[in-house]
Amino acid sequence: MKISNLKNVPCIVWCLGLNMVFLAIWALATPTFLDAENSPHRVYRLEFHQASLLQRIAHPSFKMPYVVRLYRIEPKTLLGQSDVVDLWMNGDIEWQLDPPVQASKVYVGRDVVFKDIPPECINAAQIPSCPNAKP
Repeated sequence: MKISNLKNVPCIVWCLGLNMVFLAIWALATPTFLDAENSPHRVYRLEFHQASLLQRIAHPSFKMPYVVRLYRIEPKTLLGQSDVVDLWMNGDIEWQLDPPVQASKVYVGRDVVFKDIPPECINAAQIPSCPNAKP
């Protein structure tokens, strides 16, 4: 194809073509939401995102590559995000936020640890299922 023929292509075709290229790159590089799990008192939420195609190519030995994100539910705030981890046979969740095990940590398997997470049961929250809740 000659360059003179490319000049005859309408601007809208160029714009659509560029948009398609950007969308393809975005789709290849963005993890896909798959599942979510709420904390026992529904203060926090873990979201599991399947790794993007590019992340899966970068980690070929992972059978189940995921990115895990921890959010505070209200107001919705991202508290942390993991690197790409393999959750194959390794996805147990431990919420160590309140007594009897109050370590201010959330574990997902053995590879993901979110530290310095505030407890769910605080006097100001007054969550009915918490042991310190007033009737």
